[in-house]
Amino acid sequence: MKNGTYIYGIINTGTPQEFGEMGIGDRVASKVKTLGFKDIAAVVSNSTLTAYDSLSKEKVAKDLAVHQLVIEKVMQACTILPVKFGTMTETEDEVIKFLEKGYDLLHNELDKAKRKIELDVVAWWDLQKILATLPHQNEQLQARQQEIMMKGGEVSTEDKIALGQLIEQELNAEKVRYQQTILETLRQETVDVLLHDLLGDKMILNAAFLLAKEHEKSFDTAIQSLDQKLLNTVNFRVVGPLPLYSFATIVFKKIAPERIKDAKKALGLTGEITEQTLRDAYHRLAQKYHPDKTGEEDSTEEFQLIHDAHSTLQDFIENGSMHVEMYRWKEEMQ
Repeated sequence: MKNGTYIYGIINTGTPQEFGEMGIGDRVASKVKTLGFKDIAAVVSNSTLTAYDSLSKEKVAKDLAVHQLVIEKVMQACTILPVKFGTMTETEDEVIKFLEKGYDLLHNELDKAKRKIELDVVAWWDLQKILATLPHQNEQLQARQQEIMMKGGEVSTEDKIALGQLIEQELNAEKVRYQQTILETLRQETVDVLLHDLLGDKMILNAAFLLAKEHEKSFDTAIQSLDQKLLNTVNFRVVGPLPLYSFATIVFKKIAPERIKDAKKALGLTGEITEQTLRDAYHRLAQKYHPDKTGEEDSTEEFQLIHDAHSTLQDFIENGSMHVEMYRWKEEMQ
């Protein structure tokens, strides 16, 4: 199988570095080193060229664990910008070309990331404790519960449904209040906050916090103060310090020549492409194949092909065949 270069992250260094044999490998760990351009470098290792979207879940999970281990080990020595999991190039020269192409972005992001850490916080509430306190906070809910108790065995299904809806409504409102309390307290110690999706009814917060390294202890103190403020109804789990996975993951993008060729063919384009020629070709074919125009279901696939080809060539015009982006997992919590 063909070997390639696996990229873990980007650091500031003008001299070659080695971090030991701990990288992704088929049977044994590969040597982790740097490939540099000016005063920045990619942390890499030689590995079998792999398409991660075609691997088993077990292999992906195993390599992801190694990917994170390498980044977090390097983080102990210097600031590192994580690169998206599964990023590989065919050659080491290609890595250096990416560094050259994205130098300004990478250099600026490294400066912003200095002495910054990410702490991921998950909060669950004790649902039984919360349910026990709800009637004391909501007179309507308290009155409805008393009304049902007085009916005894004559409670109708409609009464039960109405009570359940009222409890759910109050729980949702209470969850929002808890979230606001937690965020207002923790944001005092942080530079930025990103919210992730909640998993399950008991989870009330799933967030990543960006903060200066020297504020880690005060952040922990703030978490402890929330225990008292929320009357021990919430359990917190804090993971970190971590590299800036949620705030500054680097993405290397390359458009293969075959993709450009196929996209041009799909749009009927030849020679040099400009914004105008691309726009004209897309509009002409979109009018011809758009399902709303044709009224035929078969045209949907053709229209999607045209849309994808346009996106590929638009990306090529704006960024060339390779470029570097910074990816944030979700929009900032305002």
